[in-house]
Amino acid sequence: MASIGGPLALAAFYFPGAAGGALRSAGLVAALGAILYGLPLVVWLRYSEEIASAGGLAAFVEAAVGRRIALAQAAIWSFSYFLYLPYTITDVVYDDLAKIFPGIHPWRWVLELALPLAIVALVLAGLTPVLWTLLLSAALQLALLLALGAVELGHVGAPSPVHTPHVHDVTRGAAGTALLFVCGSLPLFLAGEAAGGRATVRRSLVGAGVVVGAYLVFAAWPLAAVADELRDRDLPGYAIAQSYAGRGFGVAVGLVGAISVAGLIVAEYLALSRLVFAVLRVPVRRALAWIAVPFVLADVVSLANPEQFYEKLLKPSLVALFVSQAIVFLTFPRFRARIGKLTAVDVAVAAGATGLVGWGIYNVLFGGGAAT
Repeated sequence: MASIGGPLALAAFYFPGAAGGALRSAGLVAALGAILYGLPLVVWLRYSEEIASAGGLAAFVEAAVGRRIALAQAAIWSFSYFLYLPYTITDVVYDDLAKIFPGIHPWRWVLELALPLAIVALVLAGLTPVLWTLLLSAALQLALLLALGAVELGHVGAPSPVHTPHVHDVTRGAAGTALLFVCGSLPLFLAGEAAGGRATVRRSLVGAGVVVGAYLVFAAWPLAAVADELRDRDLPGYAIAQSYAGRGFGVAVGLVGAISVAGLIVAEYLALSRLVFAVLRVPVRRALAWIAVPFVLADVVSLANPEQFYEKLLKPSLVALFVSQAIVFLTFPRFRARIGKLTAVDVAVAAGATGLVGWGIYNVLFGGGAAT
């Protein structure tokens, strides 16, 4: 669940922007987005029927088309997340927390350095403390999502699921929402360590997708009737919570939403360390320490111009992420053919998943969107 957003940030921060002009049908868009996420999810699940490896997505590609292309995929994926880690810290500190706590403005540079150091310390403490931390965070996020949805319903009532939607807007909104889920592949890099192996991984991916999708639909549905002046804020869920239930609830939603984004950074960090181990055969603890160096140094560099740092890194990171996933999807039919299980459904799912991330690339480069 921490890999999908996390859930509270997904619903409270990112979904209104992803839904775009279809917010008057927010419940429908959220439901369709969660269903569209099933396309990449099915690909990952079918690969996982045969493969559970620290190499994650790269191991899938290697099984399909060989090591050379797998290394290229791993390099593109790693490039994306090596950018993703530091610029997301900048976003949390200079955008999210600064809006929730305006008084921290003179101290943002301290947080910009302290937060990555805290994350490094957490991951170096071992996998068990990390997973317990993410579990507690996920439970708190789901509780606040329920509370936020209930507060919205209490103020605006239950809107119609469909408000004369424009098909084009709904399609774009659903695709943008589905792309918010795409980091849900991060747990695949822990597959080699999971008790129960492939079966555990597959159950976990499905369970997380269903739970987060259901909670998103519940919290998103009332947004159709929320005033535009609240939905259009930079942190819509925080603004809505504060307006409808007071400063305390607003801070809870905003702060835990920021924590949920930090949880995604932790999941990315873990996945990177396992990929480094799989490709270079570097012990995991050493890989964690290696990753810490560029991670912390990049955030030091960001202090020169935090806003430009975020804006400059966002697009190349997202394009690389979608390209790396496209390689996984495009090679999937080849993998199924190699094991003698290729079906028309496999080809259709691969085409749909490739089309989804292809639209993401187009939207980032030419549509002005960065919906993840």
